[in-house]
Amino acid sequence: MDTITKSSHISYRFKEDVEILENEDTIIATSPCNQLKIAHLSPALRHVLMMLSERACSVQGMNEALITAHEESMLATFYRYLSLLIRCQMVYVYAGREDEQIPLATLIPISPSFQHRWADIQANQSYRMSRFAYVRRDEEGLQYVESPLSHARLRLDCSVAASVLYQLGTAVTPVELAQTLPGEDVDNVISVLTLLVMGNFVFPTTREGRLGEDDDERYMQWDFHDLLFHSRSRMGRHNNMLGGTYRFLHRIPPQPAVKPMSWPVTTPLPRPDMDRLAEVDPGLTAVMEARTSIRDHGERPMTVAQLGEFFYRVARIKEVSHGGNMYDVTKRPYPNGGSCYEIEFYLTIDRCEGLTPGFYWYDPLNHGLSFIQGPNKDTEKLLSDASRGGFDHPQVVITLAARFQRVSWKYESIAYALILKNVGVIYATMYLVATAMDLAPCALGAGDSDLFTKLSGSDYLTETSVGEFLLGSKRVQTP
Repeated sequence: MDTITKSSHISYRFKEDVEILENEDTIIATSPCNQLKIAHLSPALRHVLMMLSERACSVQGMNEALITAHEESMLATFYRYLSLLIRCQMVYVYAGREDEQIPLATLIPISPSFQHRWADIQANQSYRMSRFAYVRRDEEGLQYVESPLSHARLRLDCSVAASVLYQLGTAVTPVELAQTLPGEDVDNVISVLTLLVMGNFVFPTTREGRLGEDDDERYMQWDFHDLLFHSRSRMGRHNNMLGGTYRFLHRIPPQPAVKPMSWPVTTPLPRPDMDRLAEVDPGLTAVMEARTSIRDHGERPMTVAQLGEFFYRVARIKEVSHGGNMYDVTKRPYPNGGSCYEIEFYLTIDRCEGLTPGFYWYDPLNHGLSFIQGPNKDTEKLLSDASRGGFDHPQVVITLAARFQRVSWKYESIAYALILKNVGVIYATMYLVATAMDLAPCALGAGDSDLFTKLSGSDYLTETSVGEFLLGSKRVQTP
């Protein structure tokens, strides 16, 4: 196969936010996140590295500069330094002629794990975009190609780059790719393909047009959204801000620690005697050993006293603390990231002694239930959805809904991941309390978030369901 990558159409340049200081045989590169000192440089090596701070330099141009200075033997050293600068996220890689003011596309390393490897594009080899690659628009209107398989992102600076990407939805050779874009310079088209391959967005295919990921069991068992969510809510494959950044401080008021009451409390719930429970409750070991999912509920339903005890032990507000200039927090029985306590509890009651069937919200501050609406086709659908997979018609379905902005106001990149972790903590707490009370608990894997917003009257982007839990009395075992 003929290698057709044009080194004159691949260029490098320091990022705009990198400051370069030159001192005798040393240069010091400083970015907002890194500082790199490269010492004992020959004049030619130092000159070529300094060129990168002034303009985009093609591979061909950098090679010629070193060869002209009779330092051809230093080429390997130069590219080792260049790769180091790229890993430190200080250097861009451009597609297109170096004399063009605007590149066709820009490869931007976003992780120290980025491997700078030259892509030799083969004329008769077919290439195809990974199913994990995607295009998104940022807040400034720029378009990027990203992938959870990549340690870089590719900025689409010109329409030709988007056209190349579109054609790579199917397996295509560079020759065929150029033929589908007859108005474009062939070398420009190949340069965009080169960056896509360098960034792990596009891969060579088999003769049948399949990618390695199509038949690799590791990739086959990852859904696109799961791998993307995993990669973007953990450190390692992006350079996004992550953690408690308080990015909306002084811009948007935080959501209150306690959800404002939308409906009056119609049913104060009984409060258990916690001192007595501390004496008579089974021990932690016994509860953990007995914990199991129980899908069958008893003929006689659970009582409002049991429901009151369950929510008092699981979800009541024990204390409200005012956070001054930051945000107010609460203390509740279960742990929660940042004490955001964004989860609200809604109940769809089919059968519970002492309560009218219907849809309710649990008020954790006053320990009571607010009646939202009576039984209808929507509550019936929620109950029937919960019954799928061999479940009996549940006595009570508890829907966990998140007030998302309560978490995302403080946390960046990990907000939704944190919410799901909080759901897991609540599930564990509800299982242990229900087991101690000799009730039948069972967590569900999925639910209809749009149905929930219809029932609650909430906004999908503001508050909707993230978990479901069944609760009821145990079926009496006959000898």
